[in-house]
Amino acid sequence: MKIKIDLELSPAEAREMFGLPDFSELHQNITADMLKQCQQDPQMAFETLIRPAMEQGMSGFAAYQNLMSNLMSGGMGSSSGSGKSDKK
Repeated sequence: MKIKIDLELSPAEAREMFGLPDFSELHQNITADMLKQCQQDPQMAFETLIRPAMEQGMSGFAAYQNLMSNLMSGGMGSSSGSGKSDKK
């Protein structure tokens, strides 16, 4: 037996229903503060906010490329597989 219930709730109503805190005011304050800092010193904003995110994104992309390359070449786990067969 399957029972399906569809509820139409706003995010605020869903938060209230599950007893979760409302951080919307905090989010607005943090966003406004970050925008103010970015407008005052764009170079500092780039150095502290954007560059680290770009670097982490690129390292994650490189890891994904290596994974896909290994999967396509059939080399995924070949070194660990040969190590297991040597131990037997």
